[in-house]
Amino acid sequence: MTAHGLGRAAARLTNAVKPATSKVTTRASEFARNLRTEFEAGQALATPVDDASSEASEEAQAAEVADAMKGVDWAKVRASTSGRGAEVAQSMKTMAAEVDWDKVQPVAAKVSSALIAAVASGQIGVGGRFAPTVARAIMNDRNLAGRVSRSLAADDVAPPDLRHIVIAGAIEATSTELP
Repeated sequence: MTAHGLGRAAARLTNAVKPATSKVTTRASEFARNLRTEFEAGQALATPVDDASSEASEEAQAAEVADAMKGVDWAKVRASTSGRGAEVAQSMKTMAAEVDWDKVQPVAAKVSSALIAAVASGQIGVGGRFAPTVARAIMNDRNLAGRVSRSLAADDVAPPDLRHIVIAGAIEATSTELP
């Protein structure tokens, strides 16, 4: 995925998570600024990155997302997503539309859909320096969702399979948008 595509997708992710309070509004604004900064830094990067340090960085990011997922109250996520409130459903549809589900391996799709549901329900915040990593994991940029899945499996942790809710919402959204 190109940096431009990541930036556009991250902006859509930010817009998908419509804040309900001023505190959340502030976090969403911070999230958008961070994503813009990350995008610009990626474009300005002129020197090649050492493959070993890049690999270590990817593993560290996967571990960071996995740790965040371990702290999610999945019962609350299920309750929030099964209730299908208009705001949560729209957030999930918008985020799910950013993922190329045909190219995502099943284990990565499971992680991506769980992250989408956790973000839409407010269980994983989208503010701060962590936001670009969450956006990349949702989109499975450079197989980050796959790495998160491996990290979770190493700790015998498995997020719930929410693909049927999230992917169905994405398909429903795209099919209703077609003329």
